[in-house]
Amino acid sequence: MKKFLDALGTASELRRRAQRRLRTQPAKKLRIESKTDTRRLLQELQIHHIELELQNEELKQSKAAVDAALEKYTDLYDFAPVGYFSLDEQGLILEVNLTGAVLLGVERSRLTDRRFQLFVAPPSRPAFNTFLEHIFT
Repeated sequence: MKKFLDALGTASELRRRAQRRLRTQPAKKLRIESKTDTRRLLQELQIHHIELELQNEELKQSKAAVDAALEKYTDLYDFAPVGYFSLDEQGLILEVNLTGAVLLGVERSRLTDRRFQLFVAPPSRPAFNTFLEHIFT
């Protein structure tokens, strides 16, 4: 039900945005000279409407596939039996999986934006820093 309400909210927001754009951009002047022109325009609008519905369905399917892949990746990353750390060029921890947090003995949420070098033995820090420099060059 929540997804349905979210979709309705998104659709109504899209409509409001389109209406605002129409107010700021003048509509194209259409010359309708006959009933045939009117029928042709109506048919074109119906075709465009169906095309948009088909594109919307494809987008929903693509989003569902991306969401499933993300969930799978997250599960694989989080519950891997080895510690994974994503670091930036300065050695700050950007991401860490659960095993990595357990290995360091620190709560996972408290590891992000901390320097990984703090967890490296002091005699090994110069070698680690050199390694980090080489990785990012």
